[in-house]
Amino acid sequence: MKIQVANEDIELLPEKAFLWQREHLLGLSDVHLGKAESYQSAGVPIPSGSHREDLLLISDLIHRYQIRKVMILGDWIHNRFSLSEIIVQDFREFFKAHDHVHWTLLLGNHEKGSVEILNKLPFHLVEEEMQIGPFLMTHGHKNAKSKLFQIQGHTHPLVSIHEGPTRLKLPCFVLEKNALTIPAFGSLTGGYVIRKDKGKRIFAVTPKEIFEVDV
Repeated sequence: MKIQVANEDIELLPEKAFLWQREHLLGLSDVHLGKAESYQSAGVPIPSGSHREDLLLISDLIHRYQIRKVMILGDWIHNRFSLSEIIVQDFREFFKAHDHVHWTLLLGNHEKGSVEILNKLPFHLVEEEMQIGPFLMTHGHKNAKSKLFQIQGHTHPLVSIHEGPTRLKLPCFVLEKNALTIPAFGSLTGGYVIRKDKGKRIFAVTPKEIFEVDV
């Protein structure tokens, strides 16, 4: 689904990412790779392997839309305990397969203490927000003071859908006057139900389509 913000066309994708076609840029947030491994380090028996599904999906989007730039709006990894030997090897192969892509990572709140680890990956690391054209790209965990239109993640927005007996909670994009909040990309992430109001446009995400929700 295409929307226009700051006089630019942005496409919202069912894969919980956005496409800025004019810049050949793919944007996503809150992948939380290695979350299972982080929980395992704390003694919680969660199966490994979910990171591969997420990496394969990113690869598919890069090929499908001929992406040259990928902007991660924070929380690429879950924390400093995320990187098992298997994940490190998978990262190595993943980035080698996409060495034509320029990778930017805005450090999220979950990546505090992980800079040394992330410096070993081919990211241009940004500690705060970053301006690209008319947009301020930001993770969203800090209140950036700017008149620019912000694109952010962090809150893992969900929308509650009630249709007769059907009750669903779906990931969503939230468009406000000066900001677009995008859903968490990662397959092993939760979320928070947002409040509907007239100042928002809410776009619910299913695996195959996006639709606008009445508020």
